[in-house]
Amino acid sequence: MKNFFKDRYNIVGIAIILMFSVIVYQLANMQLVQGENYYAQSQSKIMSSTTILAERGNILDRYGVPVAVNSTSYSVLLMDTGLGSKMLNEMMYKILDVLERNGDSPDDTFSKYLTYPLGFGSMLKNNENRQKTLKTMTGYDFKGFDQDSTPEEIYEYFKDKVFKVDDKYSEKDAYDIMTLRYAGISMNPVLADSISTNTIAELEERSDEFPGITIQSVPSRKYIDAKYAGQLIGHVGPIDGDELAKHRDAGYKMTDVIGKSGVELTTEGYLRGTNGYRRVEIDDNGKPRTVSEEGVKPGSDVVLTIDMELQKVAMDSLAKNIKYIREVNNSKKNHRDAFAGAAVAMDVNTGEVLALASYPSYDPSIFIADPDDKAANKAKAALGDPKNTTTSEYNRAIAGIYTPGSIFKPLIGIAALEEGKTTPYETYFDKGYETYDGMMLKSIEYIQYRAGLGTVNLITAIQRSSNPYFYHYGNKVGIDNIVKWAKRFGLGKKTGIDLLGESKGIISSREYKKKVNPYPWTAADTAQTAIGQMYSSFTPIQFANYAATIANGGKLMKPHIIKRVVKYDGSIVTETKPEYEIIPVKKENMKAVQQGMIAVANATDGTAADKFKDLKDITVAGKTGTAETGQEANHSSNALFICYAPAEKPQIAVAVVVERGVFGSYTAPIAKDILKYYFDSNGTGNKDFTVKADIVQLTK
Repeated sequence: MKNFFKDRYNIVGIAIILMFSVIVYQLANMQLVQGENYYAQSQSKIMSSTTILAERGNILDRYGVPVAVNSTSYSVLLMDTGLGSKMLNEMMYKILDVLERNGDSPDDTFSKYLTYPLGFGSMLKNNENRQKTLKTMTGYDFKGFDQDSTPEEIYEYFKDKVFKVDDKYSEKDAYDIMTLRYAGISMNPVLADSISTNTIAELEERSDEFPGITIQSVPSRKYIDAKYAGQLIGHVGPIDGDELAKHRDAGYKMTDVIGKSGVELTTEGYLRGTNGYRRVEIDDNGKPRTVSEEGVKPGSDVVLTIDMELQKVAMDSLAKNIKYIREVNNSKKNHRDAFAGAAVAMDVNTGEVLALASYPSYDPSIFIADPDDKAANKAKAALGDPKNTTTSEYNRAIAGIYTPGSIFKPLIGIAALEEGKTTPYETYFDKGYETYDGMMLKSIEYIQYRAGLGTVNLITAIQRSSNPYFYHYGNKVGIDNIVKWAKRFGLGKKTGIDLLGESKGIISSREYKKKVNPYPWTAADTAQTAIGQMYSSFTPIQFANYAATIANGGKLMKPHIIKRVVKYDGSIVTETKPEYEIIPVKKENMKAVQQGMIAVANATDGTAADKFKDLKDITVAGKTGTAETGQEANHSSNALFICYAPAEKPQIAVAVVVERGVFGSYTAPIAKDILKYYFDSNGTGNKDFTVKADIVQLTK
C-alpha cells in the first residue's frame, strides 16, 4: 500500500478524480437543486417587453407624390425598476425640470381627474360615482370618500397615500410630480410626447440619474395637401372599443391607431405594419439592456389612381365657380344659394379615377393634432355643425344622389334606337309641349316664348335639349325598358368603387313609385322620367361612369382609386386591373348619340356652346342638365354636366354637379378647367412614377 502511494502517477490520477467529482457535484447542485431558484432570479431581472411601433404605409398619388406619410417623434418612457416612491418622486422632479427648460410638456392625462389650481377634471366634474372612477384609475379604494369630497381632499389622498410625495415639495410641484407618476403607472407609461432633441440629449447624458427611463421613437401620421381630398384620403385616429372588439384577432391593442375613413380605412389591412418587440432587462444600476428583439415590418404603400394636381384643379374650380354662381344675378331662377358640389374625372379606357372632388372638403390633419390645439378642436366641432357650409366630411362624389335632369337624355336616345322606336334622323316636330293623362308638359321655350324648337331629330334633340322629343320617345320606349337601359349603364346601382360609403341611387320605376305613392304609374310619369326628373337620383361617380361608357363605345368599367400596393421592400403586393362589362349597343346607335353630345359643346346653338373654346385642338362631347328639386320657390335648381374628350379618341370623362347651381351650363367651366389641365399635362402619361417615388424615401 505504501508503494502504491509513492507512485506519483497514481496520486495525480486520484487528485483528478476528486476534482472531477467536485465539479460534477456543483453542476448537479446548480442545475438540479438550485436550478429553479437561479432561473427565477435571472427572470426577475427581465422587467418587461416594449413594443417597437411599425410605420404605417404611405398614401401616394398616381405619380408617387406623397399625400399621407409618417413623421417620427420621440417619447419619454418609464420602465419599472423597483424604485421606491421617494426616489421615484425625486427623479420625476428632475425630469420635470429638464422638460420645462427645453420647452417640452409632460403627459397631462392626470388633469382629466384633477386639475391645478385644484379642481375636478372632466372625468370627475359631473361624475355621479367619483369613488368608483378613482378606484378604477388607481387601484386604491378611496374609502371614506363620497360625492361631497373636495378636490383638495382627493389631492391630499393622492399625495399621501397613492404616490407618497414628501411635504418638502410645494403644492404645485407635488401636483406636477403626481402627473408624471400617474402617467408612469398606465398601460402605456409615456411621461412626455414629442420631446425636443435637447431633452433627448440631456436625459441620455444624465442617464445615471434616471434609472428605467428610455427614449422611444414614435411614428405619427402627416398629411400633405390632403385638404384637397379630405373625404377621399380620410384620416386615422385612436382605436375605439367597437373597433378593438372587431379587430382584436388581428393583434390590435387599445393604444393603436386605425384608419377611420376614406382610403385610410379601406386599405387599413395594407397600410398597417407589424410591430416589433424588444425584451429588456434592467441591470443593477437601473439601466435597460436589450436581451432580444423582433424587428418591425412597415406597412405597405398605397398608390392611388388620383392625380393630386388634377384633384387640386377640380377643387379650386368648384370653389371658384360656386362663388361665381352665387354672385351672378342674371336670372330670377338664381336664388344665389349655390354652396356645394362634386367633380369626378375618369380614364374611360381603364376605369381609373383621376379626380374625385367633393366640395367643401376638410383637412384630415385636424384629427391628428395635439389635443390642446384650439384651432383643430374648433374645426372638428364645425364638422358636426349642420349650419356649417365651409367644411364637410360628406363625400358627395360617391354618396350624394342627385336628379340627373337632361344628362339622362342620351340614355333615352340609346334606348329608343336599340328598341327600334326611332332612327338617328327620323324627325319630330317640337311644338313646345306634350299632353299625357290630361297633363300638359311644357318645355322651357314654350313657357318663355309660347313656341317649341320646331323640327328636330335625335342628334339635334340632344344638342338643343328638347324636352318634348324625349317625352314622346320616352313613352314609346316605355318605363320598363328605360329601367333596363339605365341599369345596363350602371345607374341606380353601386359602381363597386374601392371606397366605403357609396350610395346606390334610385331609378324611377313602377316598383319605386309603389313604395312612396299610392297612385298607379302613368304616361306622364314616364315622360318626366325620360327627361331625368321624377324619382331618379344618381351619384356623381355613376354619372362619370355613364359618360365614360358612352365615350368608349359600351364598356361599363368598374371605377377604382387603388392603382397598386407596394411592400416596404419594393415588391408589388397587388395591382388593380381594368374590369368591365360589355353593353349590347350597336356601334351606329352609339355613334349617333355621340354626335348629339359633340354638338352640345360645339354647335352654335348647343347648350354648352363656346364653353370649351380655350381647348384649341380638343373636341369635347358633353351634355348639360338642369334638375328641378321641387323647392324652386326658395332654392335654385341643381346644375349638372357630363362630358368626355377628345371626342374622336376618348381618354377622359368628367361629371360635375353643383347643388343649387341654377343651370347646367354654369357647371361646364368646371369641366373645362379639369380638361384643360389634363391635356396641358399630356394626359395620364405626363410623369414617371418611378422617378417621383424617390420622394417618398425621404419620408421614411
